[in-house]
Amino acid sequence: MPDSLTPLKKLRISRGLSQAAVANAIGLEQPTYSRIENGFGCLAQNAEKIAKHLGSAITEEMILYPDRYTDYEVGQR
Repeated sequence: MPDSLTPLKKLRISRGLSQAAVANAIGLEQPTYSRIENGFGCLAQNAEKIAKHLGSAITEEMILYPDRYTDYEVGQR
């Protein structure tokens, strides 16, 4: 997954948010959020926090299994 943008990263960039801003809003350290965003694993409770914070544009499943959504485009959901 590191060779492509995950749905989470695409969405964050499209909204003009920094990793630090999202991480802070959901109570995670920025390096932890960065690993999640880049597809290196995520706990279910963190996926839930992120999905709730970002709204209906992304699902927990898209965060937990980003390799299933390589063709995701922001706004298509």
